[in-house]
Amino acid sequence: MSYEYSEDQLIEQATEDVLKELGWTVVTAWQNETFGELGFLGRDNKTEVVLERDLYAALKKYNPHLPDQAYKKAVEKITQKEADKSLAQLNKAKYALLKNGVEVTYTNQEGKAEKKTLKVFDFNDFKNNTFLAVRQLEVSGELYNRRPDVIGFVNGLPLVFFELKAHAVDLRAAYEDNLKDYKESIPHLFYHNAFIILSNGTDAKVGTVTSSYKYFLDWKRITEEEEGIVSLDTLLRGTCSPKYLMDIFENFLLFDEGGGDPVKLMAKNHQFIGVNRVLENVNNIEDLEGKLGVYWHTQGSGKTYSMVFLCEKIHRKLGGSYTFLIVVDRTELENQAYDTFSGVGIVNNKNIIAGKKVGISGRDHLRELLSDNHRYVFSLIHKFSIDPEVESEYPLITDRKNIIVISDEAHRTQGGKYARNMRFYGLPNASYLGFTGTPIIKDEEEITKNIFGEYVSVYDFKRAIEDEATLPLKYLNRGEKLDIQNPEIDEVMADILENENLDDDQRRKLTYHFQKEYPILTAEPRLRTIAKDLVWHFNERGYQGKAMLVTLDKPTAVKMHLYISEYWQEYLSELKQQIEIAKDLQEVQELKRKHQKVEETEICVVVSSEQNEIDKFRNLNLDIEPHRRKIVDRDLEKQFKDEEHPFRLAIVCAMWITGFDAPCVSTVYLDKPIKGHTLMQTIARANRVYDDEKENGLIVDYGNVYKQLEKAYSIYGEGSKGHGKNNGTLQERPLELLEGMVVELREAINQVTQLLEELNFDLKTLIDSSPMQKIAAIRNGVNAVCLNEETRTKFEMAARIVFRKYKALYPERLVMRYTRKYNAIDAIYNALNQKTKSADISEVMGRLQMVVDENVIVKRVEEPSQYEIDLSNLDFDKLRKAFQKVPRKNELVYDLNEAVEKKLEKMLQENPLRMEFYERYKEIVEEYNKGKNEVELQRSFEKLTAFIQDLSHEEKRAYLEKLDEPTLSIFDLLVQNKDLTNDEREKVKKVAKETLDVLIKEKLNVPNWKESRELKASIKSTIYNHLLYLPEEKYNDEEVSMKSIAVYQHVYSYSGFRY
Repeated sequence: MSYEYSEDQLIEQATEDVLKELGWTVVTAWQNETFGELGFLGRDNKTEVVLERDLYAALKKYNPHLPDQAYKKAVEKITQKEADKSLAQLNKAKYALLKNGVEVTYTNQEGKAEKKTLKVFDFNDFKNNTFLAVRQLEVSGELYNRRPDVIGFVNGLPLVFFELKAHAVDLRAAYEDNLKDYKESIPHLFYHNAFIILSNGTDAKVGTVTSSYKYFLDWKRITEEEEGIVSLDTLLRGTCSPKYLMDIFENFLLFDEGGGDPVKLMAKNHQFIGVNRVLENVNNIEDLEGKLGVYWHTQGSGKTYSMVFLCEKIHRKLGGSYTFLIVVDRTELENQAYDTFSGVGIVNNKNIIAGKKVGISGRDHLRELLSDNHRYVFSLIHKFSIDPEVESEYPLITDRKNIIVISDEAHRTQGGKYARNMRFYGLPNASYLGFTGTPIIKDEEEITKNIFGEYVSVYDFKRAIEDEATLPLKYLNRGEKLDIQNPEIDEVMADILENENLDDDQRRKLTYHFQKEYPILTAEPRLRTIAKDLVWHFNERGYQGKAMLVTLDKPTAVKMHLYISEYWQEYLSELKQQIEIAKDLQEVQELKRKHQKVEETEICVVVSSEQNEIDKFRNLNLDIEPHRRKIVDRDLEKQFKDEEHPFRLAIVCAMWITGFDAPCVSTVYLDKPIKGHTLMQTIARANRVYDDEKENGLIVDYGNVYKQLEKAYSIYGEGSKGHGKNNGTLQERPLELLEGMVVELREAINQVTQLLEELNFDLKTLIDSSPMQKIAAIRNGVNAVCLNEETRTKFEMAARIVFRKYKALYPERLVMRYTRKYNAIDAIYNALNQKTKSADISEVMGRLQMVVDENVIVKRVEEPSQYEIDLSNLDFDKLRKAFQKVPRKNELVYDLNEAVEKKLEKMLQENPLRMEFYERYKEIVEEYNKGKNEVELQRSFEKLTAFIQDLSHEEKRAYLEKLDEPTLSIFDLLVQNKDLTNDEREKVKKVAKETLDVLIKEKLNVPNWKESRELKASIKSTIYNHLLYLPEEKYNDEEVSMKSIAVYQHVYSYSGFRY
């Protein structure tokens, strides 16, 4: 079967078909590319990743009537490499140039120096750009050559990178095995990259140069109303149509440097759609009378970044000197909003936060800020207060129409006297946009519509989980299991307890209404029971993320810290005892690592400060001072968000339960009666996407908030827009009982078991075998899985699902019945991944030698397990007999494939004319991957061994020709397609050797010679001058020129010529 009809190629072809339909030109470079200004793509050599011919033409079209010098300087600036910068930093710098234009200085017609910023793209008319997709373009790096599947060039710039795999291949392999390698081998290809697409035809994801695999996301819909499907077709149409691609590039890419090195962010599918829907309303701002709508995107879906995308797109596309006022109702939300805008470089002056100016009240500072023409202002809604000593009503601040007020958590900031002061008096002509993570409930609909208008974009909890933008949440009621006393809490109490800073009236109200319940909830035996259970549960969880404990109030938080710390030491003592009695060395090491982690873990109380708090806590026999000192002296928020920092358990009561994003949080322990919006916000702390093992967020309930969760989900869970249309039980909601995962785990294990049975391996034989038999049983399992690449991939994917489900359930008792099956699957998986990624061919063939001693010529070397084998002198009949006797044939052929691929890659690096071997090998692999039985496996083995013998002959050819490998590669280029006599061949060898000797001694030893135009020109000249000595009767002038170009390309691209 020809490789052009392989699954990899078919997916490339499907991609080409869609791109052509979208208006792209698509070409294949492999074996078609010629070099030079008039060549196939205009590249001078294989290291070039910018198509300078197309770029030059675009610059000239968008910036006409400039001297040639101006365009050349712009090209140089765009293609220039910078040392000592990370890939992310370089990508950020190039992005700024391409988006905002390239500033150049040139000499005008009057002989004077003139500065001008040159446009690189036409963002206003996307059709006025050139879209070229190139398949199989060979790119040279410092050490290696690579040939990406497809690169999407816009005006000659490589903006889109496609990595495409066969449908049977796990998409993660495209990232782990290919994309990572490309970024290391040919990093300069990604300097100008906008985004990266990974697909195996059925699954498709998009990410950026800094995205880890878990942050490559689906693009499931073109419009918000669509149900959404994961497919390469949808992703291509949603991101690569010229209109959408130019919009994404100009308006939906950010670099967040809040954590140090830039992290490149691309808008998620729902953000791109939602922001553009809001923009349509802004374009009709007069007709809508300033009511821009309600933007409801569920918690964890990136609302603050959506604000950034929206504000910056309005500034860039609509102009109008807009001021955006970001209004929130809590200090932590104000800080989060400012930090997000600051982290992406949009703002850099904290004085635009109302109240930050020294010597002036927050109220007056807000008025001062809004009187000026700032692009951004951040404020608490409370700053719209009057000065009761001098004012009876709120004054007019400005009657400007170009102010857009964005109310974050609009359900809390829209009502009340402060909001009325803002809307009716202070900013009467402003426009209003409401952002919320939860829908507006029915009682609030009328006032919401009057202020903001209708919903402009909806992305609810359920859809976010389906799209994997957030994780599902699981519920575990440990309060019931522990038989903890939880009195009924009425709505009044829940409202009061939402605020941790109670005023005197609230405290009196709390004392009156809560005089029976409060002592029960804060009784020491109850709190100690919870503390002990939490310590054991937190440390025994299968998935070890960070956690938050939400307590009743601040005194309770401090008490819980005391009790948890006490039981923490008890848990450590138990671990020490387990280490002492453990008999297995591996178990001892695992327990020691666990002990070290538990011992290092830090538990911190995070509560807001209040006046006279030291005395207040002292009256309760509690000490707040050490906790306050930690909060003041350290950046606890940053440390908690850092996955490596040992601060792993936070005890809070109101802080951090809203407006706080820490993706590494996997568990929220609840012991506080909360409801509605606040409850939804609190549990959403655990639903952020994090690493590959985080299956879900876990809500552990000690305070019996089950009924409140049911009520909250009937209103907020799905896209009912606040009507509570689905009044089912909690199990029908996105928040499911943790116990329900047992069914998911059982199904995942059954899938693995069934797959192994189809491969003629019974998992039960491994589970039931004795310790000695288990070693052989594991190897038999590995052998079964290694039937071909597809079977191994399917097993690994299915096994990883089992691992995530099991760890998510652990340490619940329900999971224990599946432990033996889990361990057996884990043993096979680990054995697979402990094998050498690419074994040496001689080592693999040496296994056959252990079966039949005389089948190959063997010489023992120092290590008794290694062999030195003459692969060119294989006896196929004896090899075939030996293979028949090998007990684990699948494993051997799989390893042989890996070894051949490794060997072939090295040989291709040395000599590009060995591509015929590559094509032949791909056909063998394609056939191997389709194999389903032993007959086909035998056939694959025979083809591989024959191929190995030919490969070995080729490897020895340099010795037979009396040349080294670098000179042989030049010789092969020169004699390609030539019928030469022996004397002529010797003359060509001499030319090849002398050419390379001169280059190495005089040119190639100069550091960074590839960066010097003069040196590159000199090398070209040297090659041409030496090739003039080729036999004249066989090489005319044109052929000498063509061979010179080919030799230069090879010298430039390959690393074997360095000394």
